[in-house]
Amino acid sequence: MEEKIFKFNVDWTKSSFFCGMDVHKHELTAAIYSEDDSKTEFLKTNVFQVNSQGLVQLWNFVKKYQPDGFAMEATGIFHHVIFNFLTKKREFVRWPFKISVVNPSDAKGLPGRPKNDKMDAINLAKYLSKGLLKNGKAIVQVLEDIKAIFRMAAQLERDRTALKNRIIKTLDRAGIRPRRLSLNRDWVVDLIHHLVEYEGTLGAFLQSAVKDENHPLQKHHTKIIKNIAEFVPFFEFSLTHAQRVLIRQNLVELEFKTGRKSLLAVEVEHMLQNHPTLRKHAHNLATIPGISPFAAVWILAETGNIKQFPKHRSFTAYCGCCPRVVSSAGKVYSAHTSRHSNSYLRTIFFNAATVVCNLLKTDSWLKDYATRIVKRKALRSHKLARCIVAAKISRIAFAILRDGIPFNPEPLRNNQTNKTKTIDTHFTIADRKLIRRARNVLNRVREMDELGLLGSRAETLAAGLDQILQGKKIQMI
Repeated sequence: MEEKIFKFNVDWTKSSFFCGMDVHKHELTAAIYSEDDSKTEFLKTNVFQVNSQGLVQLWNFVKKYQPDGFAMEATGIFHHVIFNFLTKKREFVRWPFKISVVNPSDAKGLPGRPKNDKMDAINLAKYLSKGLLKNGKAIVQVLEDIKAIFRMAAQLERDRTALKNRIIKTLDRAGIRPRRLSLNRDWVVDLIHHLVEYEGTLGAFLQSAVKDENHPLQKHHTKIIKNIAEFVPFFEFSLTHAQRVLIRQNLVELEFKTGRKSLLAVEVEHMLQNHPTLRKHAHNLATIPGISPFAAVWILAETGNIKQFPKHRSFTAYCGCCPRVVSSAGKVYSAHTSRHSNSYLRTIFFNAATVVCNLLKTDSWLKDYATRIVKRKALRSHKLARCIVAAKISRIAFAILRDGIPFNPEPLRNNQTNKTKTIDTHFTIADRKLIRRARNVLNRVREMDELGLLGSRAETLAAGLDQILQGKKIQMI
């Protein structure tokens, strides 16, 4: 009598399926996973090419299981094609499913276990079925395009800086080393452009440019006369043929990259005109002191949907504007800012803090806050003060994007005004120089005997200004 083997079929129609995908540039590995009430697992994997035919095969593979969710790692830009493909397919199917783009650290393998593309896809599907994966940053196509444009513009600016340094280095080798030679000025670029076409010395070139009324540099005649003293020590130097060729090539490439950057700015403006909501948010961000309209749009592109950050602390950590916390033996320390963050946002907010601390002249509560922080932390580190102000600006940006309102330069709560007014003694470096100069003038004025009562008042004012410079507060009734 023959032995018969009985096979038990499991009804998977009542189970929920989940799909995990390990995405690469040219291929992806998909895994379908499910588990019933008896902890019996269903698992099926396949590999597909990332092209039109491969995506169709992927959809034919997964649609018969009707998975409740798809999970994939955020692999640079390679997952964008898969995300957009599934988003379009979701509009034409009868079953709703979620698409999760997760942080790669959430799908790491455990120590001692094998790790490959197949295992990564399986783990993603299992983690998704258990609800362990947290959806990452949503992909918004227009913001991704603007972000790519801004990052290209940043790379072009770095290339332009490198080209300017090459030109300066070539001039240094020729012995032409004026101190105030800045290629950020148009008249300097035009001067070097015509200098490389001249075979004589620098002195002969500048004399011809000043005396010849038909010279192309006559439109910069005033600038050249004003700065000619910087070039006088180098009048006897000249450029060799090879040096003129190198500078000429660098100038051509510099002009080309400058034009490319201008075209990118025009493209960003065109995209904002087609999206009035983004233009409104950019306008609100640009009202923050230290944030330019260019930086405001870039912040929008790098941030995406502000709702993905539940609190301002999450946004500040994403921007890299908060310190790392190190604890040992029950003691908690604040370390340097984390590098595991968005480097572009970190740079934007740090530069904005530098502008507010050093260059901003307009009065606002943010300027007062920055002045207090600089005064408090100046003995330790000016960079630490700017990092604290950068964190403050990032929190302001989060509130503006969350509430959809512009920056208010006035303090939110008005203190009760008394008859005695206190003069704030926090001033910028330029203001302190001006106060010191006024104090010195008043001290000289009070020494004039013929002034009489005015001399004593000048002495009182000078003493008050001196107290301000010493950091003391003066009360005026």
